[in-house]
Amino acid sequence: MAPLIVAIIAISLYTNGENGNFLGGDNLKNILLQVSVLGIIATGQTLLIAAGQLDLSVATLAALAGVIGATRIKDGGSELWAVVLVLLICALFGLLWGILVAGLKIPPFILTLGGTSLFASIALRISKSSPVPARERFEWLGRAKVFGVQTPIWYFLIVVVIAAFVMRYTRFGRHVYATGSNEEASYLTGIPTARTKVLCFVISSTLAGFAGLVAMARISTGDPRNGSQLALQAIAAVVLGGGTLAGGRGSPIGTFIGVVLLAVVQSALTFNNVQTFWNDAVFGLVLIFAVVVTAIGDLRRRRFGARPILASFIRRNESVQVPSEK
Repeated sequence: MAPLIVAIIAISLYTNGENGNFLGGDNLKNILLQVSVLGIIATGQTLLIAAGQLDLSVATLAALAGVIGATRIKDGGSELWAVVLVLLICALFGLLWGILVAGLKIPPFILTLGGTSLFASIALRISKSSPVPARERFEWLGRAKVFGVQTPIWYFLIVVVIAAFVMRYTRFGRHVYATGSNEEASYLTGIPTARTKVLCFVISSTLAGFAGLVAMARISTGDPRNGSQLALQAIAAVVLGGGTLAGGRGSPIGTFIGVVLLAVVQSALTFNNVQTFWNDAVFGLVLIFAVVVTAIGDLRRRRFGARPILASFIRRNESVQVPSEK
């Protein structure tokens, strides 16, 4: 993560030298605000990637969540029940993905790629291909301020802190890393790998739904075409933060830094008056860099054999075995 932090500092100092407002408090808060939705989705994706899984449907699921939430409000429903309904629907989709992947061994890439088109079509059908106004509702979710900071930023930070605690200090977190490191060996040591994968899909989908609600609340509109590139950007942020598509690695804190790097780069391009078409080119280069780094990391891990997370878990199990009676 150190190189990412150095890159963030270097880009920020250079851009601030060209425009002294870049490191101003308002712009720093704006940078975090712009990527709060991406950050929430990327945090959920971190758990999946650490477990050796992937979900390409989170972007369109988030758009669907925003459309459903806005539609409920438009039809006269309460904000609270709209949020509960959306999160429940998204959790059920995650449960479905998890069962299909863990139970039927369906490759998550193909499954969730199909889900991408499915969710996009449902969102367009519900919204009749037009943005759904939420009538200035959900202020607490997307536009309110706490201590001068808008709530989407707080939600992003809270999700990262909770996920970091879970991944580092709970048995579930250790199971996630062990499953991603070597699923077969993890299963043989007694780790519930299928349940772990299902829970990761449920958590990721629920966070994607919550992110979609936050995005809808910010603009008071449920847009079925909102955030079409969020899935790829989330994967790039996870990989930049130290994750690997082969599984067994990744941390919410690293993902947070990866998200901030993407945000700083995008903001720096804007402050330096770089033409907008370069944004996609820069993101493409960042994604290519992330994939190359992942490939190099996978080669090193195969060369050095067993992965430390799984080996540590096995040693811990061996140390607590009851000795046989003589």
